[in-house]
Amino acid sequence: MTTPDAGLQQEIHSLAAEIVHAYEELHLLYELGQVLTSDLGVSEVTSLIVEKILQALTAGDAELRLASSSEPVRVSRANVATAGPDHRLSTTLRSAGEIVGGISLARSPDDEPFSSADGKLLDAVGTLAANAIRNAQLLQELRSNEAHLRAVLDNVAEGIITVDEANCIASFNPAAERIFGYAAADVIGGDVRTLLDSLNPGETIGRQSGDRRFAADVSVGTMRLEHDQPLQIFSVRDITRRKEAEAALEHQALHDALTDLPNRVLLHDRLQQAIRAADRNTTSVALLVMDLDRFKEVNDTFGHHTGDQLLEQLGQRLGSVLRASDTIARLGGDEFAVLLPTAALDEAQQIADRLLQVLEQPFTLGGLQLEIDASIGIALSPDHGHDADTLLRRADVAMYVAKRGNVGHAVYTADQDQHSPMRLAMVSELRRAIDQNELSLYFQPKVSLAAGSVTCAEALVRWQHPRHGLLGPDLFVPIAEQTGLIRPLARWVLDAALRQCSRWRHQGLDLAVAVNLSMRNLHDPEVVDTIRQLLTRWGIPPSRLVVEITESSLMADAERAMDVLGRLRAMGVGISIDDFGTGYSSLAYLKRLPVDELKIDKSFVAHIASDDNDAAIVRSTIGLAHDLGLAVVAEGIEDEVTWDYLAGLGCDVAQGYFISRPLPVAAFGDWLATTHWRPQSSACPSFFKQTVPGDAAPEESQASKILSGRVTRNDRVA
Repeated sequence: MTTPDAGLQQEIHSLAAEIVHAYEELHLLYELGQVLTSDLGVSEVTSLIVEKILQALTAGDAELRLASSSEPVRVSRANVATAGPDHRLSTTLRSAGEIVGGISLARSPDDEPFSSADGKLLDAVGTLAANAIRNAQLLQELRSNEAHLRAVLDNVAEGIITVDEANCIASFNPAAERIFGYAAADVIGGDVRTLLDSLNPGETIGRQSGDRRFAADVSVGTMRLEHDQPLQIFSVRDITRRKEAEAALEHQALHDALTDLPNRVLLHDRLQQAIRAADRNTTSVALLVMDLDRFKEVNDTFGHHTGDQLLEQLGQRLGSVLRASDTIARLGGDEFAVLLPTAALDEAQQIADRLLQVLEQPFTLGGLQLEIDASIGIALSPDHGHDADTLLRRADVAMYVAKRGNVGHAVYTADQDQHSPMRLAMVSELRRAIDQNELSLYFQPKVSLAAGSVTCAEALVRWQHPRHGLLGPDLFVPIAEQTGLIRPLARWVLDAALRQCSRWRHQGLDLAVAVNLSMRNLHDPEVVDTIRQLLTRWGIPPSRLVVEITESSLMADAERAMDVLGRLRAMGVGISIDDFGTGYSSLAYLKRLPVDELKIDKSFVAHIASDDNDAAIVRSTIGLAHDLGLAVVAEGIEDEVTWDYLAGLGCDVAQGYFISRPLPVAAFGDWLATTHWRPQSSACPSFFKQTVPGDAAPEESQASKILSGRVTRNDRVA
């Protein structure tokens, strides 16, 4: 057997060493590759790398310094303090162009120096090491972030639900468990749509265990975890209490605190919506504005607590006669409104009648029984306005017309609206009519029930309008009151009435004339002097003039009325309370008022023979007036039955269509000449309790005593 020579053996030995070295290098690279794919932390990775390099390159000392740490990782197995440059080796660790750190190796001077192959291996190892370290750093950051996120999710007040692409619940934090009432284990893997009505951001309805529902506010985001799987994150808040608070605040803002009825703001919104709907459907909307009559006197007499109770009961009572689609609102004070979204004029008037009817029953308040009346104004869209503000204002105008006329309810008309073009034109035309004598007087007689004689004629103004024809006072007197024309208008009526009275006196007819004045006239500081001047001008004794003022006007400013009427009565002018029974005058005021006559409103007289309540009211009024020394006039007598009934009650004077309608001057003269009601001669009874200087004082008849208030109970006709 041939033995290899020494050279060949050395070559084989060298080749084997290289193979072993190459294997060790590959093994090192393999092991570092394993480290690269591991999920070890940074410290574990760096320690493992140092150990592997130290072992692979047979170094006595290895140090790995990270860029992110001030403390290096170092393993030393030999004394390398005196190692020279050939026994030292280093490389920089880079990953994705970023310096991660560096590795330094050293061998003992007794060992072989590092070769170039060692340097190449270290560079190769360094690349793998850098990537392994960087991966470990990223993994550590990810785990830290996940731990932080988990801590946050477990402690936030919002319910956090993570959901995969199939809408399956992946996680369910403790707050979500509390909000929804489910344990996480019961819902994870289930469909999130069983918990939320909508998966879109914003407010939705959440469903709790037991199928209870709650108001939820949802925010939606997206995240990716280590496996790069996209997840949707739903942040859910239970906003039930907030929604309840918002609803309560909204209700408070839109409803009256006392009655809990809609207020003006809510009514305005509903009215505007109803108008738009009516425009689309070519239908009409009706708005009714109601104001209580004499409510202030209830507050003043019984206190605001009683007034508040009355308003509460009133709101409930009014609501009972309306449909579910109608709206009743309190506008403020004692003013209410009713919105009828689909109603024509006739239906609106029927509803107004029903509203007034429910007020006929007394209100029981803590042992008190109070009766209250109201006035209602009606306006419709599109006839009277195309927007809520206009309709509200015009219904309000109509309400004041109803209140002034004591007619219960009234429909808006432009001539009574101070803001309408028609009314503005009417103001100008009325001023011209007063100046140019386009006005005229009609007269309606008053007859003594005892003697059957005409004792007085009430002067009623009319306007012969150039375009609209003959207009009654209800169409232009309110305009005069609102614009300041009432002063010249009243002067014109007084002048014309006294002028006609003077003519009758020259014809041998000593009739008194009655003229209506308003509270505005009584506020005229010159009214007493004006009346005195006109009486003097036409030579009329003051006792032949009667001033009539309505009870409601009188009580609007009773103190002022007592002052002015007292001066007129002291002068000798007769004072009559018109429409008595429709106002709210108290006995205390009635005793103090300087009046001579009560004029019972026709609403009580019309059905006196058939309505026991009306009969009782009239009987009581007559008795009260006579006890106070006042004469009584009943207006609105339209038949003989009513005449006889009133005569039987002891009423003093009658007025109405049964006797005569209001007539122009010429026709009234003809009626006086032909009627069986005898006109009073120059022995016309005095109207007053006192004898006025300059007046004749003839022997009085029984009727004269009744009219003057000087009759005793024994003298009075039964």
